[in-house]
Amino acid sequence: MMDDPAYAQNAVKKIQAYEKNGIYPGERLILTFETNQVALSSQMIGNYVRRYLQS
Repeated sequence: MMDDPAYAQNAVKKIQAYEKNGIYPGERLILTFETNQVALSSQMIGNYVRRYLQS
């Protein structure tokens, strides 16, 4: 959905709100993205979660 400009703009605003509240990507927040051309797979989600839990 990140290829939808309105959705992408809203997503960036949400990330900024998280950061203002001390929640940063890679620390306490896992970010994932997909577009109509590039889908997010369950395998990639599993990889992100395993990597996060190892740190």
